[in-house]
Formats: sequence, C-alpha cells, structure tokens
Amino acid sequence: MPKKRTRAEKQRLITQILCLVLAALMILGVLLSILPFSYLTAHASDSNSDTTQTTENLSQNTETNESLPADPFLLRIGLMFGSGVTESFAVRAENGFSISHVRTSDDAATPLYETTEPYLCAARDGNLAFEDGIYTVSSKNVVIGGYHLQLPTDYKSMEALTDAVASINDKLKTAGIYSSLIYAFPAYVNGAFFVRIGDFGSTQTAAAQASLIKTATGEAAAAVQPHKDGVTVIAPDRNLIVFEYTSSDGMLGLSAIQTGDTESYIVTPAKNTYRGTFLFSRYENGIAVTNLIDLENYVAGILPYEISNSWPADALRSFACIVRSYSLANLRKHASLGIDLCNGTDCQVYMGTKSENDAVREAVNTTSGMIITYNGKPCNTFYSAVTGGCTVNIEQVWNGSTFPYLRAVSTPWEDYASHPNGVWMSEVSGYELYTYLYNKGYTNLRGTISDVSIVELAQNSTYVYRLNITDIYGNTVALKGTDIVRTGLGRYLKSANFVVGHKGSIPILNRIVEVLTANGTATLPIIETETEETKKSSLRVLTAEGEKDLDVTDGMYVLQADGTKKLITEKGEYDIPDDAKDRLNSGTSNFLFIGKGWGHGVGVSQWGIMNLAKAGCPWEDIIHAYFTNVVIAHWNTLGLQ
Repeated sequence: MPKKRTRAEKQRLITQILCLVLAALMILGVLLSILPFSYLTAHASDSNSDTTQTTENLSQNTETNESLPADPFLLRIGLMFGSGVTESFAVRAENGFSISHVRTSDDAATPLYETTEPYLCAARDGNLAFEDGIYTVSSKNVVIGGYHLQLPTDYKSMEALTDAVASINDKLKTAGIYSSLIYAFPAYVNGAFFVRIGDFGSTQTAAAQASLIKTATGEAAAAVQPHKDGVTVIAPDRNLIVFEYTSSDGMLGLSAIQTGDTESYIVTPAKNTYRGTFLFSRYENGIAVTNLIDLENYVAGILPYEISNSWPADALRSFACIVRSYSLANLRKHASLGIDLCNGTDCQVYMGTKSENDAVREAVNTTSGMIITYNGKPCNTFYSAVTGGCTVNIEQVWNGSTFPYLRAVSTPWEDYASHPNGVWMSEVSGYELYTYLYNKGYTNLRGTISDVSIVELAQNSTYVYRLNITDIYGNTVALKGTDIVRTGLGRYLKSANFVVGHKGSIPILNRIVEVLTANGTATLPIIETETEETKKSSLRVLTAEGEKDLDVTDGMYVLQADGTKKLITEKGEYDIPDDAKDRLNSGTSNFLFIGKGWGHGVGVSQWGIMNLAKAGCPWEDIIHAYFTNVVIAHWNTLGLQ
C-alpha cells in the first residue's frame, strides 16, 4: 500500500506542479509572442491583449534600465504628523547638515546654510526647557531663550550670511561679551537672511543688551520674539542656537552633507537611518517631521520591514513592484496633513536604510520604475501578511468600490500553516462576547450571546462576508463586509477567514445562491453541517407547503439573476488544527473561532509570494498569480509626474 501523504507533502507537491505549469506557460508565451495570438499569462483566468504588453514592456525596460529618465517622484513620508507631532526632534549626520528652505507648493529647495555640527535638534520657537530628552516650550528651567536681537542687514546669499556670522562672533569676542548667552547665529525670515544675537528669556532682557551689541558691531539691533511659524535649530551638546527659520510658505529642510565615498545618513533617536531630506514644519503645539525622499529609495526603505531582506530574490523583486505601485496609486493619501503617505501600517511600514542590504538594492534596481497597472493607471496593490489559502474580492472587504484586478483567488501554494499567525484559534464565553461587543458600541445587545452564525461567505472565498450575532433575548447584530467582521470581533479574529465552533459542532455555510422567483430575487443558502458523527449537505427552499430541505446533487442547476449557475456541493475541508478539534470535542459551551490568515486578505499574501519565489516562480508570474489582467510597465509610459 502506498504511503499516505501528509498535508505538508501535499502542499509541496501542489507547489512543484504549479511551478512546472508556470514554467511551461512561460515557454509557451515566448513562442506565442511571435504568432498573431494573445500571450497566455500564467495564473490569469482569461487571455487578453493587455497581458501581451507585459512581457514586451518588461523586457525592453529591464534591458535599458540605465537610460530611463531620472525618478521625478519626491514623496513626503510622514514620520511625526497630525496628533503625533512633537515639540522637538533630534537628528545626527556624520559630516554635518545642509539647511534649506523647501517650498510647500512644489518641494523646490533653496540652500540656506551649512553646518559641520553632527548633532542637531529642531524645536518650535519659544523659551525652551530640556525635559525627558526633548526641548519643550516652558516658562521654567529655560535653557534656550526664544527672544533675540536681530541686526538690520539683509544678506543676499548663503555665503555672505556665513561670513557675516563668523565676523560678528569675532567682534563679540573682541568686545569681551561673547558667551553662551550672547552669540551670533544665522536666521532666515520669509525670504531674507539676517544675523541674530543671543537667546534671551524676554523682550526686555534682549533690549537691555542692545547698546552693548551696537558698541561691538556698529549696528543697531532690534528685539524679536518667538513666531508661530518659527523653527529653532539647536546644537544640543552645547545648548546653542545654530539656525532660526521662519516661513509662511515653506518648511525647514535638513539633509546630511556627503563627503568622500561613504554615504552619510540622517540618524534618528530610534537609531534608524534615512536618505533624503528631513522637513520640519510648525503646528500650533509642535513641529511635524517628514522625510522628503525619492520613490526608489522609499521602496528600498519599505522592503526589509514589510517582508524580510533574506527572502528569495524574486519575492523581493515582486514586492518592490507591489510597493512602488501602491505608492503611486495612493499619492496624496494624507494631503490634508501635508504629507503624501505615512510611515505606518495605514500606508506602508517605512523605516529608512537601516536594514537595507545588497539583496534589497538588487531587487529595487532590477525592477526600477516598474509598476503594476490596469487600464493605464497604477494599481492599488493591497497586501497582508498571510491569507490562509485564498484572497477576497475588495468590494466585499470594505463594502466599497470594485477594482477589477483585486479579485478573490485560490492560493494553494501558500504554506500558511508555517506562518506564526497562519492558523489560529480563540475562545470566548457567551457573556464575555456580549460584554466585549456592548462596549464596542453594539448596545442593542442585552445579554449573553447565544448564537454566532455565518450567514454568507465572500464570493469564491472562505472569508466570512456576513455574520449574525444573537443574544439570549433574540437581539441580533449583523456584520456585513469581511473587514467589518474582522474588526468587529478584533479581539478574537486575526482575519475573516474562519469558522465558528459551538457545543461540539462547526456549522459551515458553503455559499449563498441568488435565484429568480415569482416575486423577484431571493437568496438560498447551501448549508453544510459537520460534526464528528454526521455530515449533511442541503438546499433549503420555500415551496407551496412551506420550507423544505432538498438534497443537493452534483448536477443541480438554478437560474440566477445573472444567469444559470451550477450548485457546487464539494467543498474543500476547512483546516481544523488538532488542538481546536480537541477543544471542540471537550464539551465546552464557549464559542471557538478557528481561522486561517492574518490581515484583510485583499491582493497579495506576503507569505504566499515567499512560497512561490522559493519554489522558483519568476517575480512577474508571482504578480500575475495575485492580480487579475494587469500589465507590468514603467511609470514613464503612463504619463505620470
């Protein structure tokens, strides 16, 4: 008798077969590209003319990558923004910093000043105390005063300003009044360059030093006070002001000075390293921190944090393309906050260059500029950690718009059981579930939950689309939309790909079928109830004699609102872990949520692309495995700017 294969062996066999099929289809595609027929893309359900362009464009752009135009996309990536602004933010750069004015309207940068100070802190303008590692505006324990004396000369260039600061400090030293309180520093005020002197605690204190300053410099200085648009740049090691910036139409920019062959980065207090420019803009209660970065370096700063920098090359390449596409499709997502995208999971996790390695750079460079498109526009390439064997149509996740390329697909290659959150179970009593839901705002519930019913699965998916939760008094909460289900029961679910066990059984709703009746359309559920003893498949229909259960046969058809449909009775076994089976059979009256996957389930499974790449699948085919009827093209073919 042949040895029975384990589930892992079956999955490996499926993956090997898929990769052989993919390889065969790739060879077939090359042959067909010279014939007047459409190229058949691996994993695509239908052949189409768009997929012919994919291979042609890709091969041309990959071979001529060095001659492509420079990346014009400068992205504002929010690091601290909105309610998360800070009163000050410190950065380091080995060779010092270049300070610039960056215009808000178009990110055009004007150099203002350079300093060799390797450690700077940008703070909001005012009397500053140093507390808990940051500068905060305060009236007590002030270490940096927010009031200064400003000399009248408006210098016309950065060079002239630099020379003036040095000259005036020499004069202050000669006069014997140079100190940690009285010293000269440069200031940029709405397009003009000035020299300011001293950091004082009040206008009166500053004005009291005016005569000494005039004697030393030969110029009459006027007192200036903190400004609502002002940002002060401090050398924290010495508690001295290095630069002051005030602008109503721009942001203060700091970028690392580059010298020699070794690249210098901006280093944050969290020890993360960044390329590009850090922008500091004023909020009423602090400053926002933004990284102005080009698209390709932004992509490189995401890969090691959304996936692993040690994954196979084709996983990194496919994901670089996915990240780039998502970025361009979501430009200006947070425009109301003055940024394009944020650095967290609401957009994409971005943490700079710290974990960048040769594999990441190779993936970004190999796919440079390449994005996933549909009808000539960048695709909104959603992804989640692990999907549990299938994905879900986007419109059934958030009950929103349909994207033709974000369709539910089966992913038998995904070894989800090997992912730390790929298979899971949670348990809750009916009363605990009631308390949780009531506190989340479902106040129509009045007592212990008696039933949790899966009403409808998402189309071509095992994700739960509609869920009813009923208490002992008959009050029901109806959740519709797979991510509404997931977040509604967020304490107990890692995804909406789950079944519910209760009192020893797992009712599984196979699908909802919409049929035409004399009174219009109606939904007929095919319900499969599985216990240790019984397994039943039936179709409940309304007849002249009332509701009846009909045995569902493999040959039964119904006339739906959108055409004739065969009722499929066979359903792949939902993977129930042994510990869940044991718990189910233990006699517990608690509800068991037994599921697969982690995340919303739309688009790409990060774990799945790793599985495909590990099995030898090329990065282009990985993309086509998840996105329907898309074209891989360089952004410069789309007229983007």
